[in-house]
Amino acid sequence: MSAIIMDGRALSEKLKPEVRRHAQELKDKYGWTPTLAAILVGDDPASRQYVRNKQRFAAELGLGSELFTVAAAQASTEGLLKLVRRLNRDPRIAGILIQLPLPESVDRYTLFDEIDPLKDVDAVSSTVVGGFYRGHWGYFIPCTPRGVLAFLDHYQVPVEGAQTVVIGRSDIAGKPLALILGGRMRNATVTWCHTRTQNLAEICRQADLLISCAGADPGRPFLVTADMVKPGACVIDVGFRRVGPNRFVGDVDFEAVKEVAGWVTLNPGGTGPMTVLALMQNVVDAARYLLGLERAHYSV
Repeated sequence: MSAIIMDGRALSEKLKPEVRRHAQELKDKYGWTPTLAAILVGDDPASRQYVRNKQRFAAELGLGSELFTVAAAQASTEGLLKLVRRLNRDPRIAGILIQLPLPESVDRYTLFDEIDPLKDVDAVSSTVVGGFYRGHWGYFIPCTPRGVLAFLDHYQVPVEGAQTVVIGRSDIAGKPLALILGGRMRNATVTWCHTRTQNLAEICRQADLLISCAGADPGRPFLVTADMVKPGACVIDVGFRRVGPNRFVGDVDFEAVKEVAGWVTLNPGGTGPMTVLALMQNVVDAARYLLGLERAHYSV
């Protein structure tokens, strides 16, 4: 029997009216349109497209967005720190996002830690990381993990105590997912892997919940193949890489895996839409924090 298909576009559409309602409430009660400030360094086409998508999505939900661009040749840690500090002080700005990647010459961790924790909608500063590191929500959790949690809740995937494998160690996907799922918020039993893990296929076959966030070329069409999936497992594909002009694939061989798994995400159309939706939820939360309110609540 084929897997239940976890559709990020459909779940995003379900939650959009709720985000829009929270944004409208802030306008009506406080006269404020929460605005996201995105900092884009360089002219990488993919990064520009990502930022445009976020701006379009924000407008659709009644949120504001401003883009601050810096030429790669002119980018410096000190210059970007000045920009972040200015945005921290700007009362119009609810959330600050630094679009990755950054040039190697820029110290991204120094930049991350300069973001006001109440505006850190990507959850990259050490203050915000400390929240989910210690097993609770804190101010924010990163957008991709927040989207994954919504998937798990909406599709009623059993997580507590589940044998879970997370592949990937980025600061905004694999690493926080391993911490959050294995922490007190979800109580899964997590094995954290990456592309250099030995016996990866054998480890994956033990997983009730398998989440791949590598986004790397494994030297074959897909990192996760059907023979690596435990029958009935939930498989979530966060990976994303270019394989040709306007052609992208994930980490998971969707067509084959859907015949083995119990649940599997689309890709594209899975975690991507939910990551952008989660960013907008974080922007709403940032605005609420700055007004002295608790974070917003949703049906999922």
